[in-house]
Amino acid sequence: MEISQYMDKTPITLNEGDTFGRAIEVFISHKTNGIPIVDHNGSLTGIISLARAFRLLSESLDPATPLECVMIRNPIVIGPDEDIDELFKRPVSALPVVEGGKLVGIYSLPNTIHAYYNSKKTLTLELDTIIKGLYNGVVTIDTSENIRVVNPAASAALGVPVDELIGRSINEVFPEAGMSEVMRSGLPAINRKISYREKTFLITCTKVKWDYEIGIAIINDFTELADVYGELLQTKKVMRELETIIETSSDGILVTDEDGGIVKVNTALTDIFGEGADGIIGRNIEEYRDIFGGNIPERLDMRRSGPERKNDHIYSKKGKMRLMSTANPIIAKDGACNGFVVDIQDVTRIHELERQVHNLEILYQQEIKKSAANEKYVFTDPKSRRLLEQILQIAKVDSTVLITGESGVGKEVVAEILFNAGGRADKAFVKINCGAIPESLLESELFGYEPGAFTGAGKKGKSGMLEIANHGTVFLDEIGTLPISLQVKLLRVLQGQEIMRVGGTAPRKIDVRIIAATNRDLAEMVASGEFRLDLYYRLNVVPVFVPPLRDRKEDIPALIQYFLKKYNEKYNLAKSFGALAVEQMLGYRWPGNIRELENMVERAVVTSEGDTIKKLSDEMMAGNKALWPKGDDIRFSNNYRDMVNDYEAMLLGKALEQYGTTRKMSAALGLNQSTIVKKMSRLGVAR
Repeated sequence: MEISQYMDKTPITLNEGDTFGRAIEVFISHKTNGIPIVDHNGSLTGIISLARAFRLLSESLDPATPLECVMIRNPIVIGPDEDIDELFKRPVSALPVVEGGKLVGIYSLPNTIHAYYNSKKTLTLELDTIIKGLYNGVVTIDTSENIRVVNPAASAALGVPVDELIGRSINEVFPEAGMSEVMRSGLPAINRKISYREKTFLITCTKVKWDYEIGIAIINDFTELADVYGELLQTKKVMRELETIIETSSDGILVTDEDGGIVKVNTALTDIFGEGADGIIGRNIEEYRDIFGGNIPERLDMRRSGPERKNDHIYSKKGKMRLMSTANPIIAKDGACNGFVVDIQDVTRIHELERQVHNLEILYQQEIKKSAANEKYVFTDPKSRRLLEQILQIAKVDSTVLITGESGVGKEVVAEILFNAGGRADKAFVKINCGAIPESLLESELFGYEPGAFTGAGKKGKSGMLEIANHGTVFLDEIGTLPISLQVKLLRVLQGQEIMRVGGTAPRKIDVRIIAATNRDLAEMVASGEFRLDLYYRLNVVPVFVPPLRDRKEDIPALIQYFLKKYNEKYNLAKSFGALAVEQMLGYRWPGNIRELENMVERAVVTSEGDTIKKLSDEMMAGNKALWPKGDDIRFSNNYRDMVNDYEAMLLGKALEQYGTTRKMSAALGLNQSTIVKKMSRLGVAR
C-alpha cells in the first residue's frame, strides 16, 4: 500500500516565527502527532513532534519562545509513493511527506493503524466471499477440533445447515474426514476417497500453523463424477501413451485446428523449425511458408477431408535440411474436420545416402574403367599412375584435350582411355591422322562434300569423319601437320560445333568431343606463323603431357613383359628375357619411346636362339649412336624436327649427368642457364 492513500494531505503548518505556545494550541485542537514548519514558499524547514512538545513543557519552556529555537531541523521525510511497510523501520511517530521539495502531507502512526485496519477488513471480506463462492466444500477446525468455518458447498455436501455446524466437534458431525489424525500427526491427507450417506467424496485435510493452529478440509462431491473419473483415468492413460508416441517420434508432428492454428508440436518438430514449442503453438501454419513453400493449405491439400482427399507428399528445404510433409485430417463423429495432423520428415540423411550411393556408383564405374585401363595398358611408374588419374578425371567432362609428348610415348593410348572412360564411350570414336591423309583429300575427308562439289565427287555426296562421329569423339592425331587453310574450318567446329561440307552452302550442327595430339611444339609453330593462335587456344583447353619413356623407367619392365606376352602369343613361342637383357634395356634412353621398345622386344623374340634372351646384341643396343651416325651412314628413322629434339634432349641429359646442375651446364656449354632450363622443360628432360 502506498502512503499517499492514507496520509493527511492538508496538515496544519506553522512557520519559524510562530511561538511554542501556538504549537501547543494546534496540538490540543487538532490532535496531531507532529506539526510541519514551512517557509513562505511552502518548503519544509523543520518539524515539532508531540513527544518533543511534551518534553519541552515538562522543562517549563516559555510559551513565547519562537519555534525556530525548538523545532527539529532537517527531519526525516518520505515520499508519497513509499510503502507503508517501510514506516515500521522509521523510529518516529510522524513523518512529513515531501514531493519535489514541497510539503504535500504528513503521515503518523494512527494513519498506519487505520490503513492496516482497513486492509484487514477488506481482506477478511474478500476471503469470506471466496470461501463462500467455492465450488468445493471448505471446513476449518480449531485445536479443540470444533468447527469454525463452513462454506455453503460443505453444508450442502454434509446435508446440515451452516448455523448448525459452527461450534460443533468435527468428530460428531463428520468423523469420516479423519481430521483428528491430521491434527495430531501434522501430516496432510490428500485426495482420500470416502463414502458418506450414499455419497462419494474426495477429501484433502491439512494442518496449518500461524500464531495458532487450524485444520482445513477440502470436500469434493465425487458422486456424479465417479464414472466419469474412471473414464478419465483410462483416457489419461491413452493420452499419456499417445503423448509418448508423439514425443518419441523421429518425425516432426504438428497438430492444427480447422483454421490452421497450431495447437501441438513435438520435440522433433521444434528441432526442424529451430524454435521452442512456446513460440510455435498459437501461430498459424501459414506463417511457415518458408518451410513448406507456397500456399500451405493448398499444397498439403488441407481443404479437402473427404474420401477424395489425397495424401501426396510435398518436398521443401530449410537451410541444409530436406523435408517431406504430409497432412491428414482429424475427422469428428459427425464427419466434420476438426483440424489436421501434419507429419514432417527430415529426409536429409536419405538424400545424402542417395547422393553417396550415386557417388559410389560413379566411383565404382571409374574404378572399373581404371581397372580396365590398367589391364589393357601399363601404368607402373608413379608418373604414369599420376597421368592415369589425370586422364580419368578429365574423362568425366567433354572439354577439348590437347595431348603432347614425343613420338612413340603413347598419345593414342591416352586418347583411347579418355574415350573409354568418358560419357561418350557408347558412341563413335573416330581416329584421324592428319599427317597420313594427302592435303588435297584432307578437307573432304574431314568435313565431307555435297553432290557435284568437285570433279569425281559422288552423286549423293559424302559425310566427313567429323559428321560420322556426331555425338561421339574425334581423335585428331598429328594436329601440327594440319594445313593453315583447314585450321580455320576446324576452329569453327570447336567454336560453334558446326561444319560446312565442301561445296555446301549451309552449316550442319554436330556434337563431338575433340581430342588432339601432337609431338610438335605448337607454341613455336604459332610464333613462326605455321599454326593459328586462336586454334591453339581452342585446342589447349586441357593439356595432357605424356612423359618420355626415359623419364618413367619403372614402366619398362612391365612394358617388356606386356610386349613379350603379346609376341609370344602371336608367334606361338615361349621366350623370356634374362636379367642382363632387362638391365640393358633399363639403361637405354629409348629415343623412340614405347614404339621403339615394342620393336626391340619383337625383334629380340623373333631373332634370338633358345627360349631365354640372355643378352641383346650390340647392333640392337647401338641406339642413340645409330640415330645420329656420321657421314653417309645417316638413316632417317623419324622426321627431321623430332630427330633434332631427341638429339638435343640426349645432349642435355648427358650434360646433366656429367655436371649435375644447370648452372655448371651453363658454364660448360656456353648457354644461358634460363635457356637450358626452358629447353629441358620443353623436351621433357628430368632435372
